[in-house]
Amino acid sequence: MIRIRSAKKEDLREIQLINQLNSSHPDKPQNEKEFCLYLYTGYYMKFETENCFVAVDDDNDEIAGYILAAADCDDYLSQIENDYHAEAIKLGFEQRFLEEIRTYEKYKAEYPAHFHIDVKPGYQRKGIGSMLLNAQIANLKDQGVRGLMLSVGKNKRSGNRFYEKNGFLIIDENDDSYIRGKKL
Repeated sequence: MIRIRSAKKEDLREIQLINQLNSSHPDKPQNEKEFCLYLYTGYYMKFETENCFVAVDDDNDEIAGYILAAADCDDYLSQIENDYHAEAIKLGFEQRFLEEIRTYEKYKAEYPAHFHIDVKPGYQRKGIGSMLLNAQIANLKDQGVRGLMLSVGKNKRSGNRFYEKNGFLIIDENDDSYIRGKKL
């Protein structure tokens, strides 16, 4: 049986492993791994713990997936720049860092929250992603958040089908990605 619970600080390593298992480039250089792990997992577990959830398989106590969110784009931009900009420069990713974090800025009035979600291979296509997403949506609604968004690669066919099934509309796109949003 799968249950959803709030993530704990000690879950971070497993969350990062799941993130890497789902990475489109699992053999990327170490500096890029460090950059991506902070950007897609570390920030949220450090500053947005109230918006971090994991799916746990009760049969073996294994974390099967996670969803991490920033509830307010302005707070996110301020906090992540203060905390990580210098490190992104040291790792050689300043431009990418600025582009990635600013992806959400244009849509923040209608969709102030954004999220990252991954389900471990072997647990995918079993409804766990929807369970995580529903828990996050309920959490954000309780905080009075009006909308939720994310960026998803155009080449991520199953991901795009998942977001369509869960009511996320394409609100914009660039060469590589769709920006999808859902009003809460």
